[in-house]
Amino acid sequence: MKAESVTTPGGHPSWLPARQLRGRGAKPVTQSVTDAERLTAVAAASRAGASTTDSWGEWGDGVCTDDEGVPILGREDDLARDAIAAARLAHASGVPLAALVSSLARVEAVRESARLAVSVAMAGPRASARLLGWLPPAGLAMGAIVEPGVIKVLATTGLGWGLIVSAVALMAIGRRWMTVLLRTATAAGEVP
Repeated sequence: MKAESVTTPGGHPSWLPARQLRGRGAKPVTQSVTDAERLTAVAAASRAGASTTDSWGEWGDGVCTDDEGVPILGREDDLARDAIAAARLAHASGVPLAALVSSLARVEAVRESARLAVSVAMAGPRASARLLGWLPPAGLAMGAIVEPGVIKVLATTGLGWGLIVSAVALMAIGRRWMTVLLRTATAAGEVP
């Protein structure tokens, strides 16, 4: 029995949910299919009785397989290595491909969820850092609006120039510090 793959105009298998998101405009935006959903499609096709080649064809992107049923995914990341290992194990041991790929799909779904959680958690600190970076220039602009003599004092006195140099140096140090903190926090939250 061969599983038939029907695709939508977007190129996704018809049984995958096409998520419609609405932005500010009226045009719907279709979200791309995640790797976990692609693995679920492969497992479903295998479970339905499709050949290994046809099952991996459900991945999309023109994926084909070698003689042993190992997919050629065209990328070299952890997921690709895991998928290749699962295909080799299924071929060598006779374990159903659907069982292995379903397990891999569950793991990838957890990975995707964790990556999203890290991204969401870092959005607040990034926005705060951006806001803090604009506060000194905004304060200077407000000062100039309230009392135009502020600019004259800053530009014509030694104390004013000292304040300008100090402010720029502290802004640069603060920006560098926030960049390091955000980079460290993001790296600590990376999902293996």
